[in-house]
Amino acid sequence: MSQGAQQPLDPPIYRAMMRAWADRGRTLPGHHDPEWVRLVAPSAMYAYGRFSATRDPRGDGR
Repeated sequence: MSQGAQQPLDPPIYRAMMRAWADRGRTLPGHHDPEWVRLVAPSAMYAYGRFSATRDPRGDGR
């Protein structure tokens, strides 16, 4: 696509669906989703090593 060419507009039904989703607070394709970022972020307990494999009873490794 050349620099002067414009991208075609989304079909009206798609724009209406995106508007309805946004009005209801839903996640929109291609937009930042703070809830997803929160869900996939490492938790503080995981980040500080609170979860790990159990130690070998002989103490020679995990």
